[in-house]
Amino acid sequence: MENTVRQVIVIKPTKTEEKLIRVAAYCRVSTDSADQINSFFAQVRYYNDYIRQHESMTLADLYADEGITGTAIEKRDEFKRMMKDAQNRKIDRIVVKSVTRFARNALECIESVRKLKSYGVSVLFENDHIDTAGMSSEMVLYIKSAFAEKEALSASKRMATSNRMRMEMGAYITPTVPYGYVLADCVLTVVESQAKKVRDIFSLYLNGYGVSSITRIMREREDTDMVWKRGLVQYILSNEKYIGDSLMQKSYTPTMLPLRSRKNKGQMPMYYAENTHEAIISKEVFEQVKEIRANRAKKYYIPSEKNPLFFQGKIYCRKCGWSYKKRMRDDGVYWTCTKRSAVGVECHSFTYSNAELERAFVQMYNTLKQNSRAVVDETLARLTALKTRVNSGNNAISEIDEEIASLGERTKRRTTKLSTGFMWKRMAH
Repeated sequence: MENTVRQVIVIKPTKTEEKLIRVAAYCRVSTDSADQINSFFAQVRYYNDYIRQHESMTLADLYADEGITGTAIEKRDEFKRMMKDAQNRKIDRIVVKSVTRFARNALECIESVRKLKSYGVSVLFENDHIDTAGMSSEMVLYIKSAFAEKEALSASKRMATSNRMRMEMGAYITPTVPYGYVLADCVLTVVESQAKKVRDIFSLYLNGYGVSSITRIMREREDTDMVWKRGLVQYILSNEKYIGDSLMQKSYTPTMLPLRSRKNKGQMPMYYAENTHEAIISKEVFEQVKEIRANRAKKYYIPSEKNPLFFQGKIYCRKCGWSYKKRMRDDGVYWTCTKRSAVGVECHSFTYSNAELERAFVQMYNTLKQNSRAVVDETLARLTALKTRVNSGNNAISEIDEEIASLGERTKRRTTKLSTGFMWKRMAH
């Protein structure tokens, strides 16, 4: 059979398969008010419709932070999830309504856009007509984000000024409702079932019980899903609202990013208003508890973490090897194995008071001090013996040690001669 050459005609494609762009939408509302919640759902519907209208796009995901401030990215979980998905190459493009919705911190805005660009992801800010895919300069984006940042700071300052004016007039309504009250018609109203427990806590404290003991008793008596903790008991015992008064501006927000609330330690004025609402306990009881707490604080003072106790991080359990940690009790500081309080593990080591550890340390120190010469000599002898065992049979190491010693001795002699000769020359001149 003869070989024949067949002519093959290539039919070129007339259509090219277009790769769908994976588009993500990001939206955010600043507060959780009813109007903003409606705005939130409106943004969700809008972006769903927007992506459906473009055949070249497919919805990768919708990221929406609700009731979260835009001045700090670390508080926005959905934003962080979007950045993570972009890094994992799950997104090609992000659509957002405006720069103010994306971020109100100019530096974080620019840094986020740069990160997304390094992941191959572009961002379209619709209202601002900014598309990072064709953006040759970051100047416009920086200016827009700087304006957004300034707007956020101005809004925070206006709100703080408004709150202080209401505090000065005694018309400020507390945003936090303490246990035992409910906020009804802008007034703190007593919840009697909870108020009885508040009175029990003050009564127990006046009868000599400590915070830890009161916490345990309240847990045993509790018939609801309320979880009693030491911090809550301490908060109740120190809160002036239970006598019907209000100390306002215990915390404040500095006019700088990120806008985080800080404890007022004298940086801002405070405002004390009497008889702002119904009291649960009398002022006499509150003052008695306050005096007892102050006396106990002096007697059982616990240094802060900035000035930790001497034994902090220095004691380890001889049974399991875990570190010891301090425990605060009504009669002082105690040290216990960390493993004893860990979930699912157990250690039968002893618990020691801080005084016991101090006595043991002083005793050990005095023993070492009295026998320091013997301890040092014994330690050196053991180190020499260990070195001999390690180097035994290895003549090369021994020869090197001898050479090092010889060189050291010669260097010492030369240094002495040079310094002596130098001194004689100085004296001759």
